Amino acid sequence: MFQLDAYRTGRLVFMAGVTLAVAGCHKVPEKPSEQTAQAVSVVAPVPVVKPSLPLPARTPGLWQTTVTEEGSAGPPQEVKICIDALTDKHLGILGTDLSGDSCNTKTFSPQADGSWGILAECTLAAGVVTEYSGAVKGSYRNSYEMTVRSQTTGGNQMNRVTNYVVTSKRLGGCTSGQKPGDVINAGVKMNLFDMAGMSRGGKTESSEAPPPDVVD
Repeated sequence: MFQLDAYRTGRLVFMAGVTLAVAGCHKVPEKPSEQTAQAVSVVAPVPVVKPSLPLPARTPGLWQTTVTEEGSAGPPQEVKICIDALTDKHLGILGTDLSGDSCNTKTFSPQADGSWGILAECTLAAGVVTEYSGAVKGSYRNSYEMTVRSQTTGGNQMNRVTNYVVTSKRLGGCTSGQKPGDVINAGVKMNLFDMAGMSRGGKTESSEAPPPDVVD
């Protein structure tokens, strides 16, 4: 009798276990809590990239630009350039030469404080690249101040990192004896277009009379 009861008890325990297992297989999944659902739905934010906008054009006329190189024992470079719309278009990042066309990329992003962020990559020669990063403050149309870091690579002896402060302002109109692109550096007068071997509409810069927009 004891053996029979034990057999029946064991069978009942076995059947109960099977019933619980089957019930578990058909159990409806629990609905995730609101907190869990929120955790699943959170996606990493995508950074907002500000579109590049062109800087305002410099007002045509005679501009004085001073370039100070951090750590340099020499005095700042000061040049005066007769600028018209075409000269302004070709000027480089520092505003002292016509290297602007050598830049593969130029990004100017307006900032919340009214300044402009600058990022540029310019190819000076085969394999020699200079990267610029910095900021510009001021109206830019008549005056501005720029702080910029440049890093040149691929040029062996030219490889370097330099920090510049550039201040530039319009002094007034170009004189009647000046042509667009004329630059005065340390008392010596040259023309940026002639130095770069560039022409303006098929004419060399030296053969042109000054356009009316650069003379007040």
